[in-house]
Amino acid sequence: MTTETKETWFLDVVEKMDDFCKRLDDKIDKVQQQMKASKKKTELETKLAQEMKLHHELTERLAELSRRGSELDRVCATFESHLTIADSDRNRLDNAKETYQLAKELTGIRWDFSAPPNVPKGYFKSEARKLLVPLSPHADSGALWTQLGAATARGKENHHNN
Repeated sequence: MTTETKETWFLDVVEKMDDFCKRLDDKIDKVQQQMKASKKKTELETKLAQEMKLHHELTERLAELSRRGSELDRVCATFESHLTIADSDRNRLDNAKETYQLAKELTGIRWDFSAPPNVPKGYFKSEARKLLVPLSPHADSGALWTQLGAATARGKENHHNN
């Protein structure tokens, strides 16, 4: 055999080996891509399963909370139906409102209801007499009457002087 024939044969073998290696590399790349896609798919399926489980748990919780809310609404409705003001209490409340309005008009007293119940706080006001007198915060009922009398007397004196 001649050298040329050997070289041709050798080149032919090398070319076929290169072609085989290229096809093998292509197949390896394709399998690796499939593995990556499969791994990604598995990760997504796992996440989907976790999300579905969480969705199911939250749906159950929501249903339970809705049941509890309905029960609370029912209990509140029951309480509301039983919470009525008796006629005697309604009359007492109406009388107290009328008394308060009358005292407000006659004396000009304005109470500060944000003060503690045992601390009288407010002022005497009379637009006709142009009078505004603060209540003494440490006054008892006697002192309040005295203060009211003094405010009224001052107003009357001013009225008589005009």
